[in-house]
Amino acid sequence: MINVGFIGFGKMAMAIVQGWKKTGLLNQKLCCFAYAPTWPKLEANCASLDSTPCKTPQELCQKSDVVILACKPYQVDGVLDQTVFDLAGKLVVCVAAGINFEKLDEKLPDIHHVSIMPNTAMAAAAGIVIEEQNNSMDEKDRELFKTLFSPLALIESIASKDFSIAGTIAGCSPAFLGLYAEALADAGVKYGLSRPVAARLAARAVYGAGAMLIEEGKEPSVFKNEICSPGGTTIKGVVTLEKDGFRKAVIEAIEAIEG
Repeated sequence: MINVGFIGFGKMAMAIVQGWKKTGLLNQKLCCFAYAPTWPKLEANCASLDSTPCKTPQELCQKSDVVILACKPYQVDGVLDQTVFDLAGKLVVCVAAGINFEKLDEKLPDIHHVSIMPNTAMAAAAGIVIEEQNNSMDEKDRELFKTLFSPLALIESIASKDFSIAGTIAGCSPAFLGLYAEALADAGVKYGLSRPVAARLAARAVYGAGAMLIEEGKEPSVFKNEICSPGGTTIKGVVTLEKDGFRKAVIEAIEAIEG
């Protein structure tokens, strides 16, 4: 059994554990521990996900083989100051936004660690993990890392200079796709579909398109062009989206985040 501990047990941490539960890893190959400062909420969240709450970060580190820093970025320094001696011999995985290898290595120069950016689709075992190429994992660590995350996500190793933009695309795009799926469902309701049916069709269309792009390995433009028959209905919709600035709006949304 692999003992995995989360310091911070918010939405992202819980999405990861939900993915482990969905895939059967939880309680079969790994045990999960969690620490968060609000005890009643932590107890309730852990109970729902077959996880064990811990009273302190130190207790969690002592029980864990892998420690996942899932707290707020501004809390990372304080957490590491409290636990640095308890982290010896552990693999530390940081999911706190903006905490890259250099920042983490200042605090943990003798401890193996990697910074990642996952997305919430991990809960459905259909996520993305952006892994910073610059890390201090050895081969044993890497096998452990893959055991934990490859059943839940596409793992993409990215150079440090591109870590932010890759994380933005992986982490923020589910919200954009949710907005797109909602708009599709609204259109369906406008033309007579019930809300539940329209929502299911929209969600499945988004899911299916993504699955095909991954499985077939095609460029999105090729995938789009294959669906657009000459003079057909789909190309009329695509032209209207382009006229209304669909592609421009998506790019500008990413630019607004990267700032």
